[in-house]
Amino acid sequence: MEPIVDGLEQQYQEEITFFRINAGTNGRDTFSYYNLLGHPGYVLLNPNGDVLWSGVGELLVDQIDDVLKSQIHQIDI
Repeated sequence: MEPIVDGLEQQYQEEITFFRINAGTNGRDTFSYYNLLGHPGYVLLNPNGDVLWSGVGELLVDQIDDVLKSQIHQIDI
């Protein structure tokens, strides 16, 4: 999934800040907080920290890109 996320991060670098958290090491609390019951896990937040979307599992780049495109208008930068 890393190459997919890397590509999306490059594409949306002006609109979205990407963070990578490893659930196997120091990210268990974060995964628990956002109720991510598997990995990879994804959470799209607005600047206020409100969850706009979350997902779990291996997703195709088009699936994630569609979510970002549909939600980006809700992200005030």
